[in-house]
Amino acid sequence: MSKKLFIVLAAFAALGLVLVACGGTAEPEVIEVTRVVTETVVETVVEEGETVEVTRVVTETVVETVEVAPAEEAAATGECCDNYTIGIFEDPLTTNYWSYLGPNNSVWTAYIMDGVAPSLYTLSDQRFDFVPALAKDLPPEPAEEGDLYTITVEMLEGPTWSDGEPITANDVAFTVNTSLDLVLTGNWPAIYRPEIIDSVEVIDDYTVKFYFTDVPGLAQWQYAAAQGPIMPEHIWGPVVEEAKTFIADVTEPEMERPEDCEAEDLSDDAKAACEAWGTYDEAFENARETLYGAEAPSNIVGGGYTTDQFEPGAFVQRTLNENYFFAGAQIVESDDGQWMQTLADGTTRSYYGDGSGEVTLDYVGGPYSPNVIFSLYGDQSAAFLALANGEVDYVLNPLSLARGLREQAEQGEGVVTYTNPDNGLFYLAFNMRKEPYSLPEFRQAVDILTDKEFVADSVLQGSIDPTYSVVPPGNVFWFNDEVTSENIGLSRGERLDKAIQVLKDAGWTWETEPEWDRENDPDAENVVPGTGLRMPNGELMPETTILGPGPAYDPQRASFNQWISEWLREIGMPVESELAGFNTILNPVFIDANFDMYILGWGLGIYPDYLCDFFHSANDTAVSGNYNTPGYNVPEYDALCDAFLAETNIEEAQAQAKELQAFLAKDLPYMPLFNRQSIDLINNRVVLPYTDTLGGIADANGMQVDAQVLK
Repeated sequence: MSKKLFIVLAAFAALGLVLVACGGTAEPEVIEVTRVVTETVVETVVEEGETVEVTRVVTETVVETVEVAPAEEAAATGECCDNYTIGIFEDPLTTNYWSYLGPNNSVWTAYIMDGVAPSLYTLSDQRFDFVPALAKDLPPEPAEEGDLYTITVEMLEGPTWSDGEPITANDVAFTVNTSLDLVLTGNWPAIYRPEIIDSVEVIDDYTVKFYFTDVPGLAQWQYAAAQGPIMPEHIWGPVVEEAKTFIADVTEPEMERPEDCEAEDLSDDAKAACEAWGTYDEAFENARETLYGAEAPSNIVGGGYTTDQFEPGAFVQRTLNENYFFAGAQIVESDDGQWMQTLADGTTRSYYGDGSGEVTLDYVGGPYSPNVIFSLYGDQSAAFLALANGEVDYVLNPLSLARGLREQAEQGEGVVTYTNPDNGLFYLAFNMRKEPYSLPEFRQAVDILTDKEFVADSVLQGSIDPTYSVVPPGNVFWFNDEVTSENIGLSRGERLDKAIQVLKDAGWTWETEPEWDRENDPDAENVVPGTGLRMPNGELMPETTILGPGPAYDPQRASFNQWISEWLREIGMPVESELAGFNTILNPVFIDANFDMYILGWGLGIYPDYLCDFFHSANDTAVSGNYNTPGYNVPEYDALCDAFLAETNIEEAQAQAKELQAFLAKDLPYMPLFNRQSIDLINNRVVLPYTDTLGGIADANGMQVDAQVLK
């Protein structure tokens, strides 16, 4: 059975369940979706009297009609609820949740994975308090048991998967132990951290016990494993068992892993070690690939919506989960700190206050819309024009929004705008596994030459905010506001002079240095670029590429790429921009770790453990498959990270996070470029429980479960 046929058949089966639930009388709804079609065409043409074949790529946007599950009849008010239609402009990479948190992580995949996997604990709306989800209560303090420390969690007994099977402690243990046993990559080791979690044990169906090798820190328990995704064992168990056959007879080699198995002068012992470790690594890679590459055996979720149809290049359809346990739960927050949840059966859970303060949030959770439909558009402009024309209710936009496009979209009937501080970072990364990118003076020179304020104000008309720290300023508690730059305000000529001196001091030389009239041309507008730039080892600086998204995908990152490349060429560095589609950049950066420099962005979490996920040497992408893409390897930084990850006191962790930010600002494995405001445009027929939140509506994936779409 082909992949496409399997998806279509699964979708029809799911639709049948919905039709039965509605009484079997509703008819499928026909909607229009936009599909981007790319075709390679070979044509015969005559050139200079000779007949030749030429190949060209033709891209066009077509509109098709498809059937989706029908909307239910309106509620008694006659207002709620209609399908929730959302515009996106890039395909998700996978519908396999294991793969999504592994090698195929992208923001577009996150949007359609919203709520798929439940968790024991979560963070509250707006304030981000640590609160129970599937757990009955807040967790106990760790208990010492022999050489280990344990935390035992009791679970609610009512929640089920969308197929009606109970969500139990067996699912929790299955998920965590799979992550540990298969040495899963990507986000998995940042959630279920193998350096601290020994194992997870099922005490009974609704009691699960975590074993730790030490007292777990905030980044290892409350903001990691406690909030980790839970997968259904009855669905994924057979796939995991198949994956484990690759490692069933494999043991870790006793000899130490060599640093470089590609070196030419390896000893016989080192060659033997490389061969042993190669066999070991290959077995685990095959095991992981079996899991990551598997088709989702069945579309079973623990959240408010299942994902029933995925037609690449066209649309994704999600359908309301009739078995969602938290449907109808009321959430109340008060300014005395109280968070209170009242479940549909009347059970109440309350923490952090007594409710004596003024109520700041009060809503009843969904899901409300019978379907959430993602329509794929060719680019950002097409998606926002669809919003203006009433084709979609909302556009999930992880990018910046040009002022002209925003103003055009805001002219659409019923379109309203919400602005919030963003919780993301856009940055330039260096591949520190090779020269010159590993040389501190090179990274320092690039930083000096990059005038972020000029690009932000003069090129991008103030639509972004230059930044110098990896933690965004909107995440106020964790942001180090003392991290800045002494280069702000320097003229172009001053930047060139300073960068030249930094390189000279480190042993760089030119055949001819950059020249300009320093007295009459302080901004170096007429600079003659340097030539013959040689590194301290005497070799010419190699041809260098800065990978990054093109202007059609993100004009802001593309602008930075082109300006940085131009400024580096002025000093004599052979640097070119390579602008490509977002998904095209993922392999060289996150799989092969084969690049010079690149510009991308991150959507970040509240707790800044990403300061270690991105830069601890244990997470080197080339070795572990994790998210240290630069290959940053500094023992002093690793030690600071280890202490931060193990910290159990929030104030101490705050101080450590600020120290880590200052360290990175000096060493520059990433050069932070800019933050932006989160600007959400949405039709006012979509009623949201709240609109003020860090990261905006987009960071909440459009609030798919709790949005009420009026008819």
